[in-house]
Amino acid sequence: MYTENEKRAICGICPAGCWVKVKYDEDGKLNEVRPDDSSPLGMICTLGQHSKDIVYSKDRLQYPLKRKGPKGTFEFERISWDEAYEIIVSKLQTIKNESGAEATAVYTGRGSFELSMCDVFQPKGVAVSSASSVLFPFGSPNTLGVGALCYVSFAMIAPHVTMGGMFINMFTDIEHAELIVVWGANPATDSPPLDYDRILEAHKKGAKVVVIDPRKTKTAKVTDAEWIPIRPGSDGALALGLCQVIIEEDLFDEKFVEEWTHGFDDFARYTQHFRPEVVEEITGVPAETVRSLARRLVEANGAAPIMYSGLEYSDSGVQAIRATMALWALAGQMDVPGGRCFSMKNNAFPINRDGLIANPDENTALGRDRFPVYSAYRGESHAISLPESVLESKPYKIRSLIILGGSIVTAWPQPKIWKKTLNGLDFLVTIDRQLTADAAYADIVLPATTMYEIESYMTYGPIFRIREKVIEPVGEARNDFFIMAELAKRLGYGHLYPQNEEELLNYVLKGSGFSPQEVREAGGTVRLPGKIQEFKKWEKGGLRDDGKPGFQTPTGKFEFASEVLEEHGYDPLPVYTEPKEGPLSQPQLAKKYPLIFNSGSRVTTDFRSQHHGVVSLNKKRPEPLVTLNTEDARERRIKTGDLVEISTKRGTLTMRAFVTENIIKGAIDADMGGGGPVGPEQWQQTNINELTDLQNYDPISGFPVYKTLLCQVKKVSEGSGGQNINSGEENAENKTFTETSTGNAVRRIYLDHNATTPLDAQVRKVMIRFLEQGQGNPSGIYKEGKDARTVIESARRSVANLLNTTAKRIVFTGGGSEADNLALKGIALSTENNKRHLITSAIEHPAIINTCKWLGQKGFKITWLPVDSQGLVRPQDLEKAITKDTFLVSIMAANNETGSIQPVAELVEIAHRKNILFHCDAVQAVGKIPVDVKKWDVDLLTLSGHKLYGPKGIGALYVKKG
Repeated sequence: MYTENEKRAICGICPAGCWVKVKYDEDGKLNEVRPDDSSPLGMICTLGQHSKDIVYSKDRLQYPLKRKGPKGTFEFERISWDEAYEIIVSKLQTIKNESGAEATAVYTGRGSFELSMCDVFQPKGVAVSSASSVLFPFGSPNTLGVGALCYVSFAMIAPHVTMGGMFINMFTDIEHAELIVVWGANPATDSPPLDYDRILEAHKKGAKVVVIDPRKTKTAKVTDAEWIPIRPGSDGALALGLCQVIIEEDLFDEKFVEEWTHGFDDFARYTQHFRPEVVEEITGVPAETVRSLARRLVEANGAAPIMYSGLEYSDSGVQAIRATMALWALAGQMDVPGGRCFSMKNNAFPINRDGLIANPDENTALGRDRFPVYSAYRGESHAISLPESVLESKPYKIRSLIILGGSIVTAWPQPKIWKKTLNGLDFLVTIDRQLTADAAYADIVLPATTMYEIESYMTYGPIFRIREKVIEPVGEARNDFFIMAELAKRLGYGHLYPQNEEELLNYVLKGSGFSPQEVREAGGTVRLPGKIQEFKKWEKGGLRDDGKPGFQTPTGKFEFASEVLEEHGYDPLPVYTEPKEGPLSQPQLAKKYPLIFNSGSRVTTDFRSQHHGVVSLNKKRPEPLVTLNTEDARERRIKTGDLVEISTKRGTLTMRAFVTENIIKGAIDADMGGGGPVGPEQWQQTNINELTDLQNYDPISGFPVYKTLLCQVKKVSEGSGGQNINSGEENAENKTFTETSTGNAVRRIYLDHNATTPLDAQVRKVMIRFLEQGQGNPSGIYKEGKDARTVIESARRSVANLLNTTAKRIVFTGGGSEADNLALKGIALSTENNKRHLITSAIEHPAIINTCKWLGQKGFKITWLPVDSQGLVRPQDLEKAITKDTFLVSIMAANNETGSIQPVAELVEIAHRKNILFHCDAVQAVGKIPVDVKKWDVDLLTLSGHKLYGPKGIGALYVKKG
C-alpha cells in the first residue's frame, strides 16, 4: 500500500534499472527513493538513496550554454536550444564541406547507457554497443566511446573468441554453487550490489567463498572468504598454473576435451611453463594454494566465477580472461548447475533492431588498423587514436567532436594529452547533467536529463517494462536520446530515429507481439514465457545459430587456440605477458619505484567522476585516498590520515593515506575519478590518471593499463585529524533488499525462502539413493513398484505426524499452489455444493488470490477481508462477512510478507458455527510454528515441500475426515 504522493518507478540514477518507490514533496519534487519491495528487482544502492540530492544538485546543468571565454575556462552564456542546434549544424556542415565527413566524430560515455540509446543508436551488425550511429548518415565512420576502456575485453572479445558467446549470453549460477570464486571484482561496491547479496545468501546456505584480489575486500570479509592476495597484473599466470595442475593430475573431462575443444595439446604444452612453484614466483600465491584451489575447483559441486573489469587493465588483459575461461572449462564447471552457464536462447525480450544503421566506411574508422579485433566487435573507432588524429593528423585530422555523457579527461591516462587534444579541436559539444572536465574546451554545452525525467523502457531477460517519467525535467534539460534524434532531424535524416516517446516505444516493440498500449494496459510490464534451463548446451545444439551441437566458434568447438585471434596476427593461446612496467621486467626501475601502482577500485559514494558535487555523498568521502599495506606504510613512517606523494615516472600527486592490512604488501590502490570541475577542491585537483601511461595498453583490446605500473609513496605531512577515511565500502554492508525505514513504517519480517530454499543434506542423500535405485512405479505390481509404494506411504505418515493426523488424510500434490487450487476449486465445483460465496483475505498467497479471481469469473462471489495494521484478519470482520450463501473460508496461517500469524482456531470456530468449511494455507507456517490440525479443527490445509528444505514440485493437501 502506498499513498497518493508515492509512485512505483525505475531508479533514474544509473542504467541498472532497479525497481523503486519514489515519494514527492508538497511541490511535486522527488523527495525520497526506496526499494520496491513488491518485486525481486526492487533494490537500491547508496547512490540511489541519494537520488534527490543528485537530481537537484546545485551543479545541475539546466540550459544550453555557448562559450564566451577562452578554451580551458568554464565561461559560458545561456542560449536557446534553437540557437545551439543552429550553431552545431552549421559547424558540422562547414567541416564536412572543407575536410570530409570523417573529420567529425562522436564519443559516448556511461551517461549514454540508457537502454534506448544503446538499442536504437548502436551500429548495425554488432551484439552490444553504447556507441552512437548519429553521424553515420552524415557520412562519418567515427563513433568512439568508453567501450575502449571497459567491458569489451571481459564481456565481448575474450568469451566470444574462446566460446562463441558473450557476457550477455551467460550467467553465473551463484545460488547453486558450492564454491564461489570472486576474482578481481568487489561486488560489495557494485551499483546495485546484486551479486553481493546473492553471494551472502549462498554463503549462508553453506557455499565457500574464495577471493583472488590484491585487496581483502568487504566481500571477502563479510563472507569469511579465503583471501588469495595476488600481485596486480599476474592473474593470467595464476589461471594458467591452475590449468597446469588440472592437466598434470588428469582431473579434466577427457571426453569433453577430445570431442569439444580445439588446440588443447598446444595449450597443455604451454601450461607446463606455469607449474605452481613458477606461479608462486610470478604472482606471490603459494604453490600449495595453487594446487589446492585447482583441485577444489574440480571437486566442487558447482564453482561459480564472479569477475569483471579487474583483469582487463593489464598488459595481457584479454588473454588473462581467456585463461580463466579455459580453467572453468577444464574444471568441468562450464554450463553446469552452480557454474558459469550459458543462457537459454530466445529467453530475452526481443527488441527491434531492423532500423540500425551500419558504419558507412569501417575501413577508414579511426584506430581500426591498430585494434582490428576491437573494431570488429564494436563497429566503432578506438578512442585511444584520437590524440594522434587531432594533434598529428594521422591518418587524418578529426576537427569536431560531440561528447555524450562522458568525461575523457578524467577517464583516460595522461590527461594533459587529452586536454591538448580537446583544445586542438575546431569544435566541441558536450552533453551531460553537470559540467565535466571536457566542458572546459567545449563550444556548446547541452543539459541532459536524469532517467527520472524521461519516458523510456527497460528489459530484464524476458521482461519488458515501460520507464515512466517520475518528475518533470530540471530547467530546460532534455532526454539525451531526443537531443541526438533532433540533431539527426536537423541534419536531414530525422526519419531514421524515433522523434518522440510514443514513436520510440512503437519502434522497439515492433515484432515483439506487444504494442505500447497493451503494455500499459498490463500495468506497464509484460513478460514472455521462458524456456526451462538446460545444461551442457553444446551437446544439444543450444549454442549455435544453426542448431547443431558445438560452440558458435570458427571450429565449432571451445577454442583453447582462438582462430579469430590467430587470423588477426595475435597468439591464439591464452598466453601470459609479464607487465612491461613491473618489478620482474624492469628491476632497475623498481629500485626507484618499488611499489605496484593500482587504481580504479570502486567505492559506494561516487561512480568514477560522477557525483563529487553532491554534498551528502562527498561528506562521506571528501577527498581521494590511497590505500597502503601496513608494513609498506611503517617503512615510510606513514599513518592513516597523513598526506603523501605518489610518484610514477610520469609525475607526482598528493593524496590522503589509508593504512590497512587488507592490501597485499608491495602494492597500493589509489582512488580515481578526480579532476572534474565540481566537488571539493581536493577532488578537483587530483586526477590519478596523471600517473598512468597512454602508451601502455593491451595489444588486442587497446585497453590502457591502470593496475600494474610502478610507483613510490612518501610522506608529505602529518594528518590533521578529523578526516573521514575508510575503504569506501562501508555502506555496502547495508542489505539493499531491506526496505528503508520511513516515518511510521511497520517493521517487516521476511519468512519466505521462496524458490531458493536449499535441500537439506539428509533429504538430498535420500533422494539420490532412490533416484539411483528406486525406479519403480508405486502403482506397479512388481517388487520395484511395491518398494516405491512403501517409500511414499512412509513419507505420507511422516507428513501426517507433522500435522497430528493420520496418513489417510494426506493427499500428495505437485506443490503448494496445486494443493490450494485443488482445495478451493474442489469444494466450489462439488456437485454437493450449491452455494456461491467464498471468503478469503486481501493478503493471501497468489495461488489463493488467482484461484478466487478465476472462480469470480465463473459467477462466484468473493469477499476479500481486510487486515489490521499488524496484518491480522479481525474475527468480527469474518463474522459480518458470512452469509447464507457462504460455503468456504480460506485464510492462510502465516504471511511471509507481513510476518503475521493469524488466529486460525478462532476463525475456524466462527465458520463452523455457521456450518461453513474452513481451508488454511499453511505453506509458510509449517516448520516455523506448531501446526496441529486437530487443535485448529480446519477442514482442509495445504503445505509445500520446498519450504521444509525438501525438493520443489511436492506439496500436500490435508482433508479432514467426513
